[in-house]
Amino acid sequence: MEKSGDELLRAFGALGNERTVEKGAVIYDQGERAEFFYYLKKGAVKVYISSENGSEKLLSTVKRGSVLGEAAFFDGQPRISSAKALSRCVLVPIDKAVFSQIIRRSPDAAMEIFRLQAQTIRMLSVQLDSMTFVGAKGRIAQFLLSASGGREARVSTTHEEIAGAIGVSRVTVSKLMRQLVSEGLIKTGYRCIDITDSDGLKKKIKNALTFPLE
Repeated sequence: MEKSGDELLRAFGALGNERTVEKGAVIYDQGERAEFFYYLKKGAVKVYISSENGSEKLLSTVKRGSVLGEAAFFDGQPRISSAKALSRCVLVPIDKAVFSQIIRRSPDAAMEIFRLQAQTIRMLSVQLDSMTFVGAKGRIAQFLLSASGGREARVSTTHEEIAGAIGVSRVTVSKLMRQLVSEGLIKTGYRCIDITDSDGLKKKIKNALTFPLE
């Protein structure tokens, strides 16, 4: 079976117009027009929203083999988020001419991009629902299950990234994560979390509802 992202690697990985950026570099800014979206060949990137007072809200962490910045590219509107390199990154910029060629040459690659975009929309919807209806421990459980596909798996993330995504402090995340570990639902490691009981996390979400949903 083909791994997710193999089609994108074949389509974009050998285009030859790579751009290398160092850790901390801004790849694109909130509010700018999107002439490109990017295939992330190596590294990791955080996508976030900035407020007028300078605070940030993490939306997602993009790993190698995926794409970023595609929403504004497709709808032609200014970007609603910024992207910054979390490590040294190798990016492949994709403009309209290149994307048109890819669609003709590899329709499966285009479908994979649309699948990833739908996945991002679903993840953001989960975050919004979580922040509206679910308490902090439930938000953590929901974040982890969303990142793992709802199963026992390893999630590459940090307490800081979780805090930014669910809208609570890192101290609160660390405290609640220790509780989840003591309850046998997760195990933690360096920049990763192993989900050992997905059903238990789902119960945490149900129990953390601030009020019942009809």
